[in-house]
Amino acid sequence: MPIRSKKPCKKIGCSGLATYPNKYCSMHLEIEKQEIAKRNSFYDRNIRDKECDEFYHSDDWIKSREYILKKYKGLDLYVYFILNEIVYADTVHHIEELKENWNRRLDINNLIPMSNPTHKKIHAMYKKDKAKTQNLLFKLIERWRKEMM
Repeated sequence: MPIRSKKPCKKIGCSGLATYPNKYCSMHLEIEKQEIAKRNSFYDRNIRDKECDEFYHSDDWIKSREYILKKYKGLDLYVYFILNEIVYADTVHHIEELKENWNRRLDINNLIPMSNPTHKKIHAMYKKDKAKTQNLLFKLIERWRKEMM
């Protein structure tokens, strides 16, 4: 599988190189973490409802999220099977969203690991054809079970 090339660090004046999926070099990764925290905080305050916000900060969710990341060896399953690349996951996505089916919020068969760029792509795909995209994600989980377990 191809290895991604490094990119220039986004920190103005820095000559370091960032490794995918990071946008900053190792010296400036803290800036990226702060940007992500700020973006997540905005989302939590202005977009996510209170019940979901409380859930995403619960011990049950944190344990489930860690379990899913370990179960799938930290891989972004979408990129692994569709693009044949190895990209590490930093997000766990609910295939059937919380607002759609609250009862599946901790169902491991409804959770799939992915990177942040893939997560954005999946939500864009949901806008075009949600049912087809959800079906694809469920099939990726099933494919993992058949091929890797």
